[in-house]
Amino acid sequence: MRRQLVCAIALIMVFLVSACTTSHDRQEQYKSEGIMALNKGDYAKAIELFNDALQSSEGRVDEGEIDICYYKAAAQFNMGDVKEAIKTYTALIDYDENNAYPYFLRGSVYLKSGEKSSGFDDYKEAIKIDEDNYDLYMAIYENLTALNYEREAQEFLNIALEKSGDSADDCLARGKIYTSLKQYDAAKAAYEKAIDKGADDANIYLANMYLAEGKEAECDKILEQYKNDENPNATECNALASMELRRGNPEEALKYINMGLDKFSVPNRKELLKNRVAAYEYMGSFNEAFTYAMEFLQEYPQDVDMAREVTFLTTRV
Repeated sequence: MRRQLVCAIALIMVFLVSACTTSHDRQEQYKSEGIMALNKGDYAKAIELFNDALQSSEGRVDEGEIDICYYKAAAQFNMGDVKEAIKTYTALIDYDENNAYPYFLRGSVYLKSGEKSSGFDDYKEAIKIDEDNYDLYMAIYENLTALNYEREAQEFLNIALEKSGDSADDCLARGKIYTSLKQYDAAKAAYEKAIDKGADDANIYLANMYLAEGKEAECDKILEQYKNDENPNATECNALASMELRRGNPEEALKYINMGLDKFSVPNRKELLKNRVAAYEYMGSFNEAFTYAMEFLQEYPQDVDMAREVTFLTTRV
């Protein structure tokens, strides 16, 4: 009897594991097909597939379901269904109200649909949650500038500049902000302070500032030491690539991008992959740009800007 009971329990466990595996596999299949539809610009089909994927979760909510929701919101927004995109981002906020990212995305949707007040409220909530994230301030600034809210964009950067941190990273971040505001003397002082505190990468951003200022000789003087370095780190490679792109040299940029991606430590992998797409697009190699953009979305599904870039690239391949 004991042996029969053990066998029965084992059989039940096999069925349960099999059912869970089947459910998970089914969800992954729907998700993959949804991403393909999204990348092809078939947003209605993508939404349908993402809904099927969510239904396959059988009430479970983890990182997989969260990623699917971000994909779904991107498809809804690209299809022009702003209300449903806002609903999806609101659900993500309700799930984790301490996550700044869905507030930022929902705020961006509000602003692009003309709901200025709601958009600004979401941006303010995002920086309230993640107040020391300088990249978030810069993302808000770039979005607002693109929508011609230049005064409001600068206000968010001013909030970031009021931060009292004095570490190397704080000084480096302030240098980037001053560069965006074209306050070059203040940017130079911030970068030099960051260098004194041990932020070697600040030299790269100082060179970038000189380039933005139109001082190419000063920029080249700094870059020479990195170009002659046989082993620049990934951050240096990306900065060199970004500047080569700005100077209209995509082939040279690709050299640094690939060099950076080959490093053992690549903390800025996302930025390098984005620049790779930009380089191929700049060269007119739209098939390669489209392929790498799709690979990027597989790794970073929540990046709405790249989802839009894929939509553009579908018209070029």
